[in-house]
Amino acid sequence: MDDTYLPDYIRENYNVFDRFTFDYLFKRLLADGYDNKDAKDIILYNCALSTLVTQERIDNDYYLEISTNSGMAPDLLKVYREEFNKATFNKN
Repeated sequence: MDDTYLPDYIRENYNVFDRFTFDYLFKRLLADGYDNKDAKDIILYNCALSTLVTQERIDNDYYLEISTNSGMAPDLLKVYREEFNKATFNKN
């Protein structure tokens, strides 16, 4: 398949195994002028996705709620805070 039409950030992130990467790519596509369904299709057809990403972002239609103006997704913010607290307060 000829992928010369794909933006570099899609080719560089072929493996989308976490929600952070999916959201990053999705917002980049939205910023480039694609609508939510087109952005989903580009990622779906050109990237290898994990089951978690497929379920949490595509099957549950969460991709329809993502916009370039939205901040970090609530589920990702929770993961980020948990990991930050572990790193900060766990001295072992």
